[in-house]
Amino acid sequence: MLTRIQYSLSAKLVVLFICAGAILLLLVGLIVGKGFSQHFRSSTQPFMMHYVELMQHQLGSPPQLEKALGITSNTPVDIHVFGPDSAWTTAHQQLDRSELVSAGENSGNVPQSRFQLSRIGERIILQSRDGEFELYFEIDAGDDLVAGTDYNLVIFLCVLGVLILMYYATRAIFLPIRDIERGVRLFGEGNLDHKIPKTRNDQLGDLTDSINRMADDIYKMLEAKRQFLLGISHELRSPLTRCKVNLALLDDSPARSEVDRDIQAMDDLIEELLESERLNSPHRVIDPKSLRVDELVQQVIDTEFDQHQVTTQLDNITAELDPARTRLLVRNLIQNAIKYSDKDTPPAVNLAKTATGFELAVRDYGKGISREHLPFLTEPFYRADPSRQRLTGGYGLGLYLCRMIMQAHSGTIDIQSTPGKGTRIACSFPLAVPAKPVPG
Repeated sequence: MLTRIQYSLSAKLVVLFICAGAILLLLVGLIVGKGFSQHFRSSTQPFMMHYVELMQHQLGSPPQLEKALGITSNTPVDIHVFGPDSAWTTAHQQLDRSELVSAGENSGNVPQSRFQLSRIGERIILQSRDGEFELYFEIDAGDDLVAGTDYNLVIFLCVLGVLILMYYATRAIFLPIRDIERGVRLFGEGNLDHKIPKTRNDQLGDLTDSINRMADDIYKMLEAKRQFLLGISHELRSPLTRCKVNLALLDDSPARSEVDRDIQAMDDLIEELLESERLNSPHRVIDPKSLRVDELVQQVIDTEFDQHQVTTQLDNITAELDPARTRLLVRNLIQNAIKYSDKDTPPAVNLAKTATGFELAVRDYGKGISREHLPFLTEPFYRADPSRQRLTGGYGLGLYLCRMIMQAHSGTIDIQSTPGKGTRIACSFPLAVPAKPVPG
């Protein structure tokens, strides 16, 4: 039974609520008991004082020890008498009058009372006189008859303490949920190598094992997909190379040029697939080097886009970047901007310093992209143009590859577009990039 309680969340909660209910019932009992105690003080205490008056009358005048012993043998009262020549008591120890603490005249409930009310700790002392004798009637009242004690604050603090205790107990039961939530978030970000720590052998522990197994299965499926794409891409290289050789032997013609463009498009697609899978591998590291970013951007424009008009505004910036992948990023962004830009307004490339690094922004002045497409533009094989017209070309890997390059450099990519006004893609880099594995 104990093992089942430790394993089951519902059983733990039931035990927790039973304990909380028992403690609260105990506190309610104390409150009710306090109410009866207050009722006793207001209703019974006056009769008690009248009873003490009767006892004093039975003692005689002057008070006699024998009569006092007869009275106290059957009542929970001790009598102390102090006379001019002697003092005696029915208790085991004589009363120390220096310890008396006055509780005021008790005349509210007993009109014309002859008693002075005092106390020592929890004991009530009723003081009276008989000629030259001082009489003290001692009653051990306990907590129920201590005047002036307020339990409301104590009870409130006890209830508050129980609630706090129940809160922390419930929190301890569900503490693994925090690790599970963090692990699921990391899985959603693509970090499938993360393992959620298992801290308990209960239902939450089983849930942790199930989620970890699910992450392993997803990782294996994705890895199988990567290996398949890499294998197919490598295998396609050989027939493409043969096609290029055979095509070079043909005479120039429109058909030959058309086939040549198709072969080059397939070659570019294979290269993008291979590069994206290399960057997506958890064991791949980038190779950052110190370089002039503005010179690299200008070199890409001069060598690969010399037939197109591109406006530039480049600050002098030196940073730690992977040269080959940065060049690929710049080429893809400018190629994308030229493809979709209005012929009358050339695309613009801006390179500027920021507070944390620098920003490379490429803007076109084309027809723009609808808002609903923006969150998915960096996903593989996603295109805002579903018709895949030959005029726009591409297979939806360019921006996905740009996102992977930015993640490898610990940077971010932001896409903003307004239909009818064009699109702006901004890549924010840090000045220095650590060489580290790229998360898969």
